[in-house]
Amino acid sequence: MNEMGLFRNQSTHKNKVNDNRYKDIIEEVNHCKGEDLESLLKKIESEIEKTDKKDKKLLSAKTMVTSRIALRNSSK
Repeated sequence: MNEMGLFRNQSTHKNKVNDNRYKDIIEEVNHCKGEDLESLLKKIESEIEKTDKKDKKLLSAKTMVTSRIALRNSSK
């Protein structure tokens, strides 16, 4: 039996906490109104600066907000 396989699918408690924490940010992006996008982007960028490593959910949220801002600005 390969001992390495025992630990392959386990995640740390810290990762689970961050997943739950940043899940709320994704929900906030999905429900954010156009006029609040800039403040939400600042909030996400602040969270990115605080973290030690790059969090995929935060980076996805930033991309989503940036895209929505660009789309809104292109229609003006």
